[in-house]
Amino acid sequence: MQGLVARVHRLPELARMGFTALLGVLLGWLTYELLYCLNPLAGCRATSSWGLGWTISVWRQHALHRWLTFSSRAPYGKSLRQAYLFYAASGALGGLTNLQLTAGMGVHHRIAWLICLGITGLVSVLFLKRLVFQGV
Repeated sequence: MQGLVARVHRLPELARMGFTALLGVLLGWLTYELLYCLNPLAGCRATSSWGLGWTISVWRQHALHRWLTFSSRAPYGKSLRQAYLFYAASGALGGLTNLQLTAGMGVHHRIAWLICLGITGLVSVLFLKRLVFQGV
């Protein structure tokens, strides 16, 4: 595992962020699919699965970015709190978008998941380092 981390850290920061994002997308999709299959809430199954998956993904992505992208030395609890605050805005935007797409427009839940991923991913690329891992 240390060899992988060392190889990733030799990449430019933007490439590290992309690698971490792709890993997060794969893990996020698997998490969402599992939650969707197990979710008993028929009326809002897609959106509630997306919301719970998002909550889990913040913790996971924070750890991945901290470990692979930025090598942060800031106190873990502080940067995790900042990550949840940062992602709250993109999560709310993504959740509302997901609800509108699935319940309002009848878009398939997997297509809605991808659209919401694109929105929250773009926000992350633009603001993550400045608002969560500043000074790294």
